[in-house]
Amino acid sequence: MAQSNSRDKRYITGPIGIQARPRVIVFDHLSAMHLGQTVLHDISLNVYEGESVAILDPAGAGKSMLLASIQGLVQPAQGQIHILGAEVPPVPPIIRRQIGVMPQHLNQPGKDTVADYLRHFAAMHEILLSQAQVNEYSHYYRLDPLSHISQLTALQLRILLLALGLVHDPRLVLLDEPLAGLSETGRPVIWQYIRRMQSEGRTLLTTFTSSLADEHLSGYDVIIELVQGRVVRQETGKG
Repeated sequence: MAQSNSRDKRYITGPIGIQARPRVIVFDHLSAMHLGQTVLHDISLNVYEGESVAILDPAGAGKSMLLASIQGLVQPAQGQIHILGAEVPPVPPIIRRQIGVMPQHLNQPGKDTVADYLRHFAAMHEILLSQAQVNEYSHYYRLDPLSHISQLTALQLRILLLALGLVHDPRLVLLDEPLAGLSETGRPVIWQYIRRMQSEGRTLLTTFTSSLADEHLSGYDVIIELVQGRVVRQETGKG
């Protein structure tokens, strides 16, 4: 079957196609604890190649623990986690290079400009960016590579954090609260980048603390709601 950049055409549709698509993430009756408290309760979930999954959690602790478990940062109290076919933790280096995580903060002494951070995060994945590549990637996100971090607006900083998580072209992307701290005028810009990732066929997990209108979630294949670490709703999106 011919491949394309369109998520709608990239895989066979329908029940047979869904079964044929590889599972990128498998939670098998996962329970996890933090500071002696159970934060995730008996989570069973399959995420397939190219799917976009929205995770809604009014409290925030469960969804953050879920993303941490994918990165191999959580030792399950019960159950198992498989990422791209490997049981985690630990996450093998070959698997880690295929996972992109939007960082929450920037705290790297000596890294002052957009270009500095792009080179640093690429180097973490053994990628050496040329100056031309830095310039091209920065302009793709409408950022000035020479801009000092302190000069960035709140929206530009969120865009940079998103760009850093994607600098190594990952297959699986984890976004934890990508809209946090943004104004009503800034959020649509981030939504544009999310839609672009969906159209590229990346497997995408995005968490949200606040409730969102249906039209904002229309591009997601699966919508999951967590309450106190339990799945209380799981439904197919309206994509």
